[in-house]
Amino acid sequence: MMMLMDETNEPDLFRQILGLVASQDPDPGVTADRLAEACALAEGLQDLLSDDPEAFERQAARNRVSEQLPQLIGEVVIAAARAEDAAGTLLQSRSGDPDRRAVGYDDSSSRLVTALRDSVPAELADRFASALKLRHFVVHGVWVNGSFVSSRSDGKPSDFVSLKRRYRTKAPEMDMKPFMKSDLEALAREFWEIEDELERLHSQVLFGEGESE
Repeated sequence: MMMLMDETNEPDLFRQILGLVASQDPDPGVTADRLAEACALAEGLQDLLSDDPEAFERQAARNRVSEQLPQLIGEVVIAAARAEDAAGTLLQSRSGDPDRRAVGYDDSSSRLVTALRDSVPAELADRFASALKLRHFVVHGVWVNGSFVSSRSDGKPSDFVSLKRRYRTKAPEMDMKPFMKSDLEALAREFWEIEDELERLHSQVLFGEGESE
């Protein structure tokens, strides 16, 4: 990118591209106005880089994330699915009718927690609800490098940022959530611990207090 701004004999790639575009017969579906707009955008981009040559590099860095991110996300997704499955199983076992689907058995997220609240301690339901809210950012967010956002705890740059569109708002809005690698690891552990607690409650339904499956 830096060679675009080099005041040597290096070719000006923007001018070459614009010259190439202008010399070709445009596709019938491309109007003259659209072509002019594209040329104006390219020239504006060159002006931007003239003022701030590192703009592209910062943008590229923002889109580069750790190779560990897919594994971290996968662990959260797997653990959350196990916790939701354990919750549905508990609800079904408490219903007393194995042949009739219990309310909440096949639900997820907030609907599952709502159905679960009458069957588990309030603290466990609250933990589950909080973890699932974070799971939304993990599953539905767009992940970027978090170096431009400070960590909540020590002020150091975050490892990642998840950008998630808000659901059914009047105006288009997005929420931003910074994460450290340790946050994602802790979230996965939280779901595993919630699953363990739900399985313990399920065991009590099947075998009574103090017993296990």
